Amino acid sequence: MKKLLFLILAVAALGVVAWLFLGRRVDVETVRVSKGTLVRTVEEDGIVEVPDDRKIFATQVARVVEVPVEAGEAVVPGKVLVRMKNPDLDVRAAETRTLLEQAAKERRGAASRVESARLLLQDAGKNAARRERLYEAGAVSLSELEEARLAADRLAEDFAEASSAESSAVALESGLRRTFSELQAKSGELIVKSPIKGLVLELPAEKDKVFQVGDLVVTVAPETRMEVVSDVLSDALGGVAVGQKVRISAPILGSSVLEGRVSKIYPQAEEKLSALGVVQRRVKVKVDLPFAPVLKPGFEVRAAIETSRHADVHLLPVEAVRTTENGERLVLRVEGNRVRTTKIRTGLTDRKSIEILEGLGEGDEVVRDAGLDIEEGTRVRVQR
Repeated sequence: MKKLLFLILAVAALGVVAWLFLGRRVDVETVRVSKGTLVRTVEEDGIVEVPDDRKIFATQVARVVEVPVEAGEAVVPGKVLVRMKNPDLDVRAAETRTLLEQAAKERRGAASRVESARLLLQDAGKNAARRERLYEAGAVSLSELEEARLAADRLAEDFAEASSAESSAVALESGLRRTFSELQAKSGELIVKSPIKGLVLELPAEKDKVFQVGDLVVTVAPETRMEVVSDVLSDALGGVAVGQKVRISAPILGSSVLEGRVSKIYPQAEEKLSALGVVQRRVKVKVDLPFAPVLKPGFEVRAAIETSRHADVHLLPVEAVRTTENGERLVLRVEGNRVRTTKIRTGLTDRKSIEILEGLGEGDEVVRDAGLDIEEGTRVRVQR
């Protein structure tokens, strides 16, 4: 009787073991090795800037009388952006114009007097020469000859004085004309025009506002290109190089992604304090970007610098690969509904996927979560 009971218990125990190792199944989610392109990027926030923008500053104290454009408006060269007025300049210009007209009139009078004196001097010279010949012939006396010579000398003095007065009049007119030209140029500065084709970025000018010398009146940016300036952690800079492709994204772009290129890497790192109060060493990187009207200077964007690209490679999600303490890479491969721990060799990885170099082929099925505690040979049921 005892032997029979022992036999029954033994059979029951074997049944339990068989159920545990042959009948029990673990539910798992799996993924298959696929082919695709793996891109490794260095991602940082960046600030949009517009290079070669033209800032126009006030050159004199002036009041705004008209602003015929708005911020964000497209403009062409020569387009009037701001009109200003300087009453003091207008008064000075009017006074100088009056003085210039008077000086021109005086210069013309002086020129006329010079011409008259020249003609009289010419006649006096001829008369003196004629008296000289007559005196030599004994037809006139010495006193008559000296009288003719004295008259010529007086007219020569008159001619010299007239010529000097004309020179002074010419100099005065020239100086006033130069002053008036400078005042006109200053008046021209009060009409601010766009120097380039582009967009009005900054427009602090508004009607009746008074600008002081050096105040910013307007900024115009060219419709050609933009820049994104990003501070990259020095530890992540190893793979970054000039010319690399950069994907630019931002909430204002929605699902659109702009493509730029690394144009400059600054030679020196700077210490900067992170949002968490950690001192970090960062290097400034500039990215050239085609002009995008929706982006404005100062906007914050996300810059993903493409440092590596491997096309047509075998891929798995990063969570499907486990790394052991000695650095080996393992996956839980599913074969015939059983788990087989498989050693693999990996390559490039990003935040989502990892490249499989050896150990698996396209279509091979593995457990998605390599961290699950599943023993070798365990039967699994795949959750679809």
